[in-house]
Amino acid sequence: MTRLGIARAFLWSIVLAGIAVASPQSPPEPSALEQDLARAEAAGDWARAREIASLLAERAETAHVESLYRLARLHALAGQRDAACEVLERIPQAGLFDVGQLRRDEAFAAMRGDERFQKAARAIWFKGYLWLLERSERDDYQKPEQVMATLAFRPGERVADVGAGSGYFTRRVARAVEPGGTVWAIDIAPDVLAYLEKRVAEEGLRNVRAQRVSADDPQLPPAGIDTVLMVDTLHYVPKDGRAAYARKLRAGLAPGGRVVIIDFLPKPIEERPWGPPPQQKMSREEVDAAMAEAGLLPVRVHDFLTEQFFVEYQPGGARDVVR
Repeated sequence: MTRLGIARAFLWSIVLAGIAVASPQSPPEPSALEQDLARAEAAGDWARAREIASLLAERAETAHVESLYRLARLHALAGQRDAACEVLERIPQAGLFDVGQLRRDEAFAAMRGDERFQKAARAIWFKGYLWLLERSERDDYQKPEQVMATLAFRPGERVADVGAGSGYFTRRVARAVEPGGTVWAIDIAPDVLAYLEKRVAEEGLRNVRAQRVSADDPQLPPAGIDTVLMVDTLHYVPKDGRAAYARKLRAGLAPGGRVVIIDFLPKPIEERPWGPPPQQKMSREEVDAAMAEAGLLPVRVHDFLTEQFFVEYQPGGARDVVR
């Protein structure tokens, strides 16, 4: 099972809690869910009814997406490339699908170089990526309000959200630094930044600057940033390039500035079905070492996040770390 598939299965297990099932190893049959839904509606238990109806809708969505994929695959096997792409283009509107399965499937081997196929695959990836970033369950482990309170951003502060993604933290920080503050929303992916710009516009945030950068350089304004925030991003930087990247972060810090790193604690995928793949996992000690090579030392370590380490670094920071 893929990482996206494992994550969805894990979240389904949360939704399924409390629903009567014939076997603890298998999800309930649709008929059983329909009966549970009818009982909840008759009892006026609207919260329970919505929960069950949501599960039924997701199950129907999954069946629809899988049917579309099978149809696209049959077109591809018949050499009907345009027809296959037309069906693939419908998948992001229909629901979630793991793009890794599509890219590995030999039925589409002859199409991998086609621009239309690549665009369709990217759209499928993007839908799943946004789902992982924005799903409501993320708040349970990310604790965004507690993180924001801990960092205590000030009005007028200049913040770079490096690896901003969908703007999960960008939007919160933008409000916290008003009036007079600015947030640089930095990412390498233009479609991600386009989504972020749309979201901040919809929310009336005028102090966010979206900036596309290269993978090895955050391109910060020299000595122009009070806080560099990197949430679940540093693990994308190859291990042998992290010290060089940290030096570029330090070059962007204004006097008294800080670099904040929040990233996943290394855990097996069986224990946590999201987060970095094995080749990207990194320990807090590895991050400390990379930062130290850039002259950045930990000044505060926060331990209330169960899935991530959370460290603030500053140039020549105190070695007696405040927790």
